[in-house]
Amino acid sequence: MKTKSFKLSDETITLISTDLDDINVIPIQEYIIDIKKRVEINNHEVITLIRDLEYVYNKAKPIVTQGLEIAVNAYNKIGTAVAKSYDTKAKESND
Repeated sequence: MKTKSFKLSDETITLISTDLDDINVIPIQEYIIDIKKRVEINNHEVITLIRDLEYVYNKAKPIVTQGLEIAVNAYNKIGTAVAKSYDTKAKESND
């Protein structure tokens, strides 16, 4: 097997030739190191996402709560007005 090396940033990656034309692979040790780095990056991004989502939730919660209270109050007022109008009509038809 022939090996080739090339440099990416501060790291040197050694490629291993295969029986297939123009196909090279990295050794399993480097593959494992690469996976660990990718998992570390992913974990960092997920933690940052969770932190951002908590921030948005905490900022939006009071506004959503206030809007919900306004909607419930309006619904109750409309319900009361409708109930009164039915009570009035029922009394008028009995007279």
